Amino acid sequence: MWKHYKSISLGLVALASIASAQGGFPTSSITPMPQAAQASASAPAGGMFESNTFLEMANRVFDPSSDSLDFENGSFEWKGKNFNLSEQRAFRSRFERFLLASPTEEETQYARLMADIIDRLSVSNNNSDDAILDTWELLFRASRFDLDGGNSTIVANQVFNAWRIRKESRGVTMTQRELSQVRQFQQEVVANRALALKNIREKRLLESGNRRGDGEEVVSDGTESITSEAAFRMLDLAETEARIIALETQSAMTGLQAKLQFQSQIVSFMLQRRFEHALVLAGFYQSIFKGSHQSLEVGKDQLQEFLPGSDLAFTVDSMTFIAREAINDVNKGVDAVNAAYEEKRSLIALERLQEVFFLGEYLTELNKIPADQRRHLLELNRGLIEAGELAESKDYIGVSELADEIYKLAEDFPKNRVLSAVETAKSMSDMAVFAASQYRNLGDIDKSRSELQTAIEIWPSNPAIRDFQQETTKLATAGSQGVKIFDDLYKRMDRRGIYERRMDLGFALADDTQRRPLLMEVVEQVARIDLLVNQSKELVKQGEAYAAWELLVEAAKVDPSDGPMNQARAELASRVADFVLQIDRAERQAEDGHHAGSLAAYLAAQDIYPVSRLCRQGIQRETSALMSGLRDQD
Repeated sequence: MWKHYKSISLGLVALASIASAQGGFPTSSITPMPQAAQASASAPAGGMFESNTFLEMANRVFDPSSDSLDFENGSFEWKGKNFNLSEQRAFRSRFERFLLASPTEEETQYARLMADIIDRLSVSNNNSDDAILDTWELLFRASRFDLDGGNSTIVANQVFNAWRIRKESRGVTMTQRELSQVRQFQQEVVANRALALKNIREKRLLESGNRRGDGEEVVSDGTESITSEAAFRMLDLAETEARIIALETQSAMTGLQAKLQFQSQIVSFMLQRRFEHALVLAGFYQSIFKGSHQSLEVGKDQLQEFLPGSDLAFTVDSMTFIAREAINDVNKGVDAVNAAYEEKRSLIALERLQEVFFLGEYLTELNKIPADQRRHLLELNRGLIEAGELAESKDYIGVSELADEIYKLAEDFPKNRVLSAVETAKSMSDMAVFAASQYRNLGDIDKSRSELQTAIEIWPSNPAIRDFQQETTKLATAGSQGVKIFDDLYKRMDRRGIYERRMDLGFALADDTQRRPLLMEVVEQVARIDLLVNQSKELVKQGEAYAAWELLVEAAKVDPSDGPMNQARAELASRVADFVLQIDRAERQAEDGHHAGSLAAYLAAQDIYPVSRLCRQGIQRETSALMSGLRDQD
């Protein structure tokens, strides 16, 4: 099908429109027309609209997420601190669930209870063992609330485990004290046995020396038994020493384990954004462990990710400070959301609410946002998400409709910017379709296909694309019958019929070296007739009926049978009847060889229309004929 489109001249396509628009038909300009058309067709490609531009704008406008939320890297940044952000769909689900929920009295009671527990654990209040125990018992009341999620039970278990280890440590201390007493006794026994053994040996040595001097035989006694007893006493002492060291190691390990478990849970609560439970657990930690045990020994890698680039020492106090700062920020954020909503800045309210929600998802401060406000922001959020999806699929009509709906929900929504971007995208797609049509008419199918692909990428549902395809199909179908139609019309010299079918015939005869020049000639002739007819109509409007008639006479010389030209002559004949009568008489006299009579008729016609070009040419022609006749007679 595409072979019919190769190397066809644009003059066959746009000839009539150019003649009509310019009011003139410069025949010399027909040859360079394809180059001009090609330049026009390639113009959109020079500054071709990139569809990513609209998508980038849509991502900025239709994405209600805060700039702090980075779903691509899965992180949420808050004051230089990074939280692990869940998958976007999961976060959206939790956020919409919050917007669908309504504040309840149970949540208010839970908020008061948690505030009471945190207040009880502050250093300014009673920190006696009984007060700490009463506070610990409140944790079981808090765990009964669904909002707590069982985290208060985790805190209570950690505290109870620390207390149990401390109690066990006291028992170990008592055992160590008893073993120390046994060790002291054993050390005394061993020392006494060693001293007794030394004395006995010295005495035996002295006695043995005296007996050798008297020539008596030395007899062994019970020294060996004393030595054996001392050895056993030393073994008992060593065993006691080992038991003491084992108990000391066990006590140290047990205490370290309790501290590490406590610290691990505090870090876990911080990373989970359970700031209230982190404060409660940190309060119990500071009441159980000494001040020298406040440095965090666990979770340093996680904390380094949580506080990137920080060279601060991680302590329980620093975690407490961050938790309180987060709670205060959530309070201020909720106030900002409510203030923005009251000022009818719903889009800003939604953006700030997402940031506040992620930071304070498990804090009861979010209950200060009323239910009706949540529903309104939910509808706005769903509208923005849907508009973003439509923009991604490049459904510009749907985006425009949703932009109007979103503007009704949020007056601070940049509707005009969205609509402007939509219109720009549509225009660029239309320009690409027009360029594809121009290249198709020129026979450059590769460029036509490229421009059409560009138009589809910018706006897949552009109605002009379907029109282009239907027109191309129509032209291809008509091309198979074009040769027969042209031969029939040309045989009957129906120039007007050929001209009206010039587009179809142009594609059909694109590769026909014999018929294509004939087609070009007919198109030029009819275009010239139309040009002269249009010029004559303009002269009639200006009151120059005789000049208009002369243009129609010129058109009749091209094709006397042309319908529009003859109709124009019939409409004008009554206004120039006297002039036409003299012209016709002059032409008849000239045909009969009566040059004098013809000259007289032309002179009479010139009296009617002095600036007549026909009269001037006729007078010159007949005068020359008369003079030639006179010279022949001489």
